[in-house]
Amino acid sequence: MIDRREELERLRRAAAEAPQLVVMRGRRRVGKSYLLDRSFAEHRLVYFQADEGEARGHLNFLASEVRRLIDAPVAFADWDEALGALGEQARREPLVVVLDEFQWMLMAEPRLDSIIMRHFDSWERARVPLTLVLSGSALTIMEQLLQGERPMFGRAGYRPFLQPFDYRDAALFGPTGADATQKLRRYGILGGTAQYQVWAGHASIREILKRRILTRDESLFEEPLQLIRGESSIREPGNYYEVLRVIARGATQFNAILHQSKISSGQLLTGRLDRLAQLRYIEERRPLGGNGSPSWSVVDPFFRFWFRYVYPNRSRLQRGRVEEVLDAILADLDNHMGPVFEQICRDWAGRYSADPPLAAAEEVGAYWTRTHDVEVDLVARARKGVLAVGSCKWSTRADTHDLDRLIELRGKIRGAGNAALYVFARDFHKNLTERAAVDGVRLVSAQELFYPAAHTVTA
Repeated sequence: MIDRREELERLRRAAAEAPQLVVMRGRRRVGKSYLLDRSFAEHRLVYFQADEGEARGHLNFLASEVRRLIDAPVAFADWDEALGALGEQARREPLVVVLDEFQWMLMAEPRLDSIIMRHFDSWERARVPLTLVLSGSALTIMEQLLQGERPMFGRAGYRPFLQPFDYRDAALFGPTGADATQKLRRYGILGGTAQYQVWAGHASIREILKRRILTRDESLFEEPLQLIRGESSIREPGNYYEVLRVIARGATQFNAILHQSKISSGQLLTGRLDRLAQLRYIEERRPLGGNGSPSWSVVDPFFRFWFRYVYPNRSRLQRGRVEEVLDAILADLDNHMGPVFEQICRDWAGRYSADPPLAAAEEVGAYWTRTHDVEVDLVARARKGVLAVGSCKWSTRADTHDLDRLIELRGKIRGAGNAALYVFARDFHKNLTERAAVDGVRLVSAQELFYPAAHTVTA
């Protein structure tokens, strides 16, 4: 099992501390069902995954799962009877109940959260050892379950939001012989969603693009559109597609997004940005220091890739012109990888680096000013000031000119005069390598981004 150790341990602890209510959220294909199956494999378990059917069908399927557990005929007239029967089973022997894709059950029976909480209250009073897990991929509905006016507000003992894997864990799905550049390109295209990585298998980048993403009717050809259409809070999804498209193409400031998306007013754009941010498709980034305006970015690399390359080319791809779109993507891919690589470098600095200036940092981000005359890819800061600044170069080999520019920019950041210098790149010119060794500049290669956390390299 790749990563998820913290979630695995916490879910098992919930089962050990029953009665417990767990509400798990996360996009489709991120690995929720797999995690739940692995977490409770050794427990007495009733696992039911719902579909878009009616309440009667859900109750019949749930009865079938209970029948497998107790090896006796079971039927439920309604949800009250079903939950009562599950409580009785837990009184006899501890029980975990997983209701997966819970949003379909709630849509079929809108009072279900109230019914559940009435039973859960009685389980808590009697200390019935039942762990109830509600899991769902309709983010709007699942988030609403936990809001202040709803019966479950404040009641879930554990409420994980399962995120895609980061670049290091995502690389474990790919071919073992891949070099660092190949791993990073694969992540820049597929992101960290578990099922996307599984579908890609060990294929080359070209084959992944051709066979999985660019060919109509394949698994990833329209995946982002389907996810957004499935959100109950999004009306007129085409407007949201346009916002994602222009951000993915590099329009990160509010006015640029407004102009390029042709949305009629700033108020409308604000609402759409807020909605996409609540659903975690985009995020608002603020400079770490500096006076720059907030910027917006597409969080998931696959979404960024898809809205940059697939969305505007769907008509050509529908006509089967895959090869020419593919060649155009590969020719431009370094432009897409630039911001992906910058974020990966910040992730490495914040999570994996054992270097003292980075390990001591309280915040890791980027720096820019209102006029963008000063832009620094990586800034690590603590209360006493800026500890490190860094430049991230994906498409070109880093040389002494990049270091000179970084030193110049460091001098324009308040409190950064003595900050450590970092240059990240796939490759370095010899002149930079020699100078870094003398000046104490840290050069971090793409390969080092995958080293164990305790492994450090000194210039």
